[in-house]
Amino acid sequence: MKNAEITLSGGYSSYETLREYIEIFAEESGYDRQFTDTLQLTLKEAFVNAVRHGNREEDDLAVTCSLTAADNRLRAAIHDNGSGFDPDELPDPSDKGALMKLSGRGIHIIRNFADISVKRYDGKGSTLFLHYFSP
Repeated sequence: MKNAEITLSGGYSSYETLREYIEIFAEESGYDRQFTDTLQLTLKEAFVNAVRHGNREEDDLAVTCSLTAADNRLRAAIHDNGSGFDPDELPDPSDKGALMKLSGRGIHIIRNFADISVKRYDGKGSTLFLHYFSP
């Protein structure tokens, strides 16, 4: 089993650090380029949601990402430290009124590549869990 965790400042600019962290973890785990690209896409979307919806763009609130790989499975957890959010409460991006919006598709994208679940903590954020089958 391989575990790794990183805590980032809550601003969007911290994504570059997360991107490098994912790249190193994927390389050390022997993941192929396609799976690594999937991780990069889905974890970027999860990070953006944690910053925007969980932390309400308060830069002083951290976002933590942990990765756990075992056998052919990978579990990622993205934790915000704000008021948290429930992905099921976000608008459906395929609704007629949302089709032309420039944002709002992150959870939809994630669900195409990973199983997701969420745990909310009273006043202490939420954790979005992403479960993948890895190559």
